[in-house]
Amino acid sequence: MHLYKILSLKNWQNSQSQEILALSDDDKEFIHFSTQEQLERILQKYWADGAEYVVLKVDSEKLLGRLVFEANPGGVNKYYHLYDGSIPLQAVVNQSVEKR
Repeated sequence: MHLYKILSLKNWQNSQSQEILALSDDDKEFIHFSTQEQLERILQKYWADGAEYVVLKVDSEKLLGRLVFEANPGGVNKYYHLYDGSIPLQAVVNQSVEKR
């Protein structure tokens, strides 16, 4: 299964010399992922300010940690969250740099 992770261009560039992705503080409690169907809604909600970002297609079989499909705290829509883990750079199967 493939999931999608959106990173700032800066975090993506900082990740290139590491074994795991450099993530933002928003991913401290757990790492947020989107399905392909959820991706556009997440991009419009959180990345519409014109900042450059990178959309990563990730092989979920290569993730380190505990992947859970659940609602965000206080929400009803379900998303994949990775607890106690990280995203190895080798789990990224495709990436695209974008700007809104």
